[in-house]
Amino acid sequence: MGGSKAAIFAGIGLAVLGLAGCGTTDAGDSTDSMNFEQMDSGSVSKDPAGFDQKGSEQYLTQNSSISLQGSDVAELIDNVLLITAEFSGVVSQQDIRNESEQSYASLTIDVPESDLEDYLDRLASVGEVTFLSTSTLDVTTTVIDLDTRVDTLNTSISALTTLQGAATSVTDLIAVESELTARIAERDSLVAQRGFLQSQIDMSTVYVSIWTDPSISTDSPQFVQGIQNGWNSLINAVAASITFAGFLVPFLAAIIVLIILIAAIRKVIKRVRQRI
Repeated sequence: MGGSKAAIFAGIGLAVLGLAGCGTTDAGDSTDSMNFEQMDSGSVSKDPAGFDQKGSEQYLTQNSSISLQGSDVAELIDNVLLITAEFSGVVSQQDIRNESEQSYASLTIDVPESDLEDYLDRLASVGEVTFLSTSTLDVTTTVIDLDTRVDTLNTSISALTTLQGAATSVTDLIAVESELTARIAERDSLVAQRGFLQSQIDMSTVYVSIWTDPSISTDSPQFVQGIQNGWNSLINAVAASITFAGFLVPFLAAIIVLIILIAAIRKVIKRVRQRI
């Protein structure tokens, strides 16, 4: 019993030491393709998980931003959505704003990385491109690090699973299962991170902004509206003339009274002169 227990704890120690080395694994040694062992079929969560990796492959993520301008924002949006569907893209965000003088829309779209350049060319054909930018990020080192850590954890899980089957006491079994649970949880977390990173590698994000061109008028000529505007202008002019005339009436009355007074004074002065 003592020898068996010592062997189990020695195995746990070796598994821990093997796991500690994954954080400092040289990137040049970790580019070999991973070949994970098949775990005990009695526990699904213990199955090895990983990603196929080519030693000479470079992993890149690409994001683009493009601004389009046109006379009709709604029409541009429809065209962008049609093109996105043709490229098997996914719209993850859409925002439309209508302001007094200008309409605006923004869309966040994910398209296959291999089709990014063709997709941007198609977008450029539906409106005037006022801005275009593409950024590329090399994530090869991150991919290699995650794959190596997952590989090392799978090796540790395999060793701990073997020790679990060799446990001869409850104490030994609890100790092994505790370590095994921690390794599986860490492995699954890294696999989830690797999956998210792979989705960013496979799909490029495109930020599309659409604006109304203020130099283009969308109003069509309307004859009846022109007549109505002319009639309103005439009414306003007549009303202004009447208002101005009413404004002058008091002044005209004062001038008439003044003229009458002056005429009366001149008549009186003339009579006085005649008597003299």
